[in-house]
Amino acid sequence: MKSINAKSLSSLIADEYFKMNSSMSRGILNSLSSVKPKNSLEREVLALIMENQGLSKKNLTPLCQDTGVLTVFLDIGEDFSIKGNLKKEISIKLNEITKKKGLRFSVVDREKKYSNNPVIHIIQTNTKKPRIVLLAKGGGSENLSKMKMLSPSSSNEEIADFAVKCVEDAQSRGCPPYILSIGIGESAEESALLSKMALTGMFSHNKKSYEKEISSMAMKGANALKIGIQGLNFGETVADCRVLIRERHIASLPISVMFNCFQERVREIIL
Repeated sequence: MKSINAKSLSSLIADEYFKMNSSMSRGILNSLSSVKPKNSLEREVLALIMENQGLSKKNLTPLCQDTGVLTVFLDIGEDFSIKGNLKKEISIKLNEITKKKGLRFSVVDREKKYSNNPVIHIIQTNTKKPRIVLLAKGGGSENLSKMKMLSPSSSNEEIADFAVKCVEDAQSRGCPPYILSIGIGESAEESALLSKMALTGMFSHNKKSYEKEISSMAMKGANALKIGIQGLNFGETVADCRVLIRERHIASLPISVMFNCFQERVREIIL
């Protein structure tokens, strides 16, 4: 039995959490770079976004004041064990680096005590090398999440329509262009987990023909809304739609739709 040391792992995760908060994703940069501004306002908005990205990368400062709740997916094989309390160790290191680097404490309990504790999911697969997938997501995009029980006979078009309606309801409240995800699973909570996994782009989304079809329809419908970059009616509203569908109960179709803002912060670490 191989073991993973929680204390050592926590330092690596905390360092990556800081780095990912100061570097915009390549996918979003490509999306923004393809936009052809038609007036001075559009040019100014794009210039400010790129200036912010450049300053963050140069000065190692956060892309956004909301440095997000960190979700940790630990993908390990059956012959691995974890030595130590992973959540405790990551929490210690996250809070240390948050204070040291001047990030924001975004997690609060009912007694108004602030911290930056992570959400952790351990996933067992047949992987030979353990990997860590990190997602830091702010409150604005997280607040747009929706879950619904659709009719089990719902078509691909009806599934896509629900996602488009979520975007229509969201408008610009979560800082578009958005990364959108759709998760469908055996139960309500699994659909939410699959949606969050799909949002990272690291868990084989859009592999099946129906996933690709739903993604294409959802993107087409969402971009037809013309909400646009920062809600200013130009550029893409949704830069990508990631769909992950697994088995479900024959009497249910639980669907969860989640958003990421244009400051997409995701990392993959292979151990």
